[in-house]
Amino acid sequence: MSTYEGKGKILRIFINENTRYENILLYEAIVKRAFEQGLAGSMVFRGVEGFGFCCPSCRTRSEGMTISSCQPMVIEFIDTETKLNELIPVVRGMVKTGAIILQDADIILNRFE
Repeated sequence: MSTYEGKGKILRIFINENTRYENILLYEAIVKRAFEQGLAGSMVFRGVEGFGFCCPSCRTRSEGMTISSCQPMVIEFIDTETKLNELIPVVRGMVKTGAIILQDADIILNRFE
């Protein structure tokens, strides 16, 4: 089992659910690449509502019902700054529309097998 605690970073990538990279979904491609690069782990979240990560006029919700194929997604990684900085150029080359942010994190517990 590995454990990391201390100063780290959070990398968040905001994209559209249906965006593709080559022949697979972009979020799957990003997670696969991060796994190959040895990052500690990832989490992918599907947004309930959002706009702005696919086209300026797209909005995903209206009166409690999803009305668009442009569902927002967030891919999140928590790791050391060094490891995330190695992934960022790769992700930047994959993401055509969306947002990528990097934030400081005080990692209280990051334990994995």
